[in-house]
Amino acid sequence: MHTIKNLEQKFTEREPIYPLCFADMCEQTPVTNELSAIQTKQDIAAFAQMLINIYGGWPFFSAKIRKNILNKLNEIYENATQTTTAQDLFNALTTVIQIIPDHHFLAKFGDELARYPRQERANVGENLAKKYGNGKKYFIGKLNNVGIIAFIKCFTPDQPQDIEKFRQLVRNVMIDTDAIVIDMRDNGGGKPPIITMIGNELNGTDTIPRTEQMYIRTTPQVTNLYNRIDLPCEHCDLTVDPTIQTDNRGFKLPQGHKFAYNKPIYILQNNRSASAAEHLQTLLRFNPKMKIVGSNSSGCRQYNHFVSVRLKNSEIQIRFGIVYATVPGIKKFETHGFTPDIRVPNGTDAFDVVMAKINRKVK
Repeated sequence: MHTIKNLEQKFTEREPIYPLCFADMCEQTPVTNELSAIQTKQDIAAFAQMLINIYGGWPFFSAKIRKNILNKLNEIYENATQTTTAQDLFNALTTVIQIIPDHHFLAKFGDELARYPRQERANVGENLAKKYGNGKKYFIGKLNNVGIIAFIKCFTPDQPQDIEKFRQLVRNVMIDTDAIVIDMRDNGGGKPPIITMIGNELNGTDTIPRTEQMYIRTTPQVTNLYNRIDLPCEHCDLTVDPTIQTDNRGFKLPQGHKFAYNKPIYILQNNRSASAAEHLQTLLRFNPKMKIVGSNSSGCRQYNHFVSVRLKNSEIQIRFGIVYATVPGIKKFETHGFTPDIRVPNGTDAFDVVMAKINRKVK
């Protein structure tokens, strides 16, 4: 019977270290590559080596998950006995990727993507930016006595000064409102600067960490692969893999801290709220007046510092993170997400639920 150790040794010691090249996930890849059995085995071994020696999540997966992944890779490897196509290899690797519990882990071939399966969309209403944003990705304003901050996507402003424009909009909705509703439903993430700014403005501080601990892979394969970019590891112990990058355990707000917005804050989410859209819940976690409303979020923010590489023979592109982060207070976050404080039944609009709650309090 195969063990995790002997399967890891098979792919990393008995097989030569196969090269991985940087890739551009925006480029189309060929879909007609014919592969010999040897070329297929080389790419499978390279994929396995990438997981074992470079990928940020590997040391933190349970033994059961790692064994399932290795057994599947070994099965594909042993069955590679004749000429095949890159498309067939991509289809086979897709079955492996679908058991890797990481929403950020992607493989791309042509216009096809392989990723961890997504659950059916939770129907808890439409993002308010679609209703009030006049075609924009966001809406920040007031509806009577309630401040509304809604984003369909987390994006970086075109000009640096635009972040100040958003900051002023946020400050405006903090004035003369009975509550603020932040709508992140169907927001799949993106760049976090605006989201971080919103959290800092509502908190009245920019010191609250978004992660508890962050670990980075420091194997020779990592340092060789990333010799063209700066590793985010200025003070890391490069002799330990994985090594701690940041440690925020035990963080507490300064005694006597007063939140800049001291009224109810409701974050609307569904299981399409992911990645950067999930940062806000962590930034606001110390505020006792913050409530999450809707369904569980996606669970897509434990892996970061992403790079994209290409398997040499098949041209299959892989995107993954070399950094693993723990979310404060939540042991199993990836693919589970934030649990709502107020769970909304499927088919019910979370915004309607919140507005009814706010209006009852005001009356």
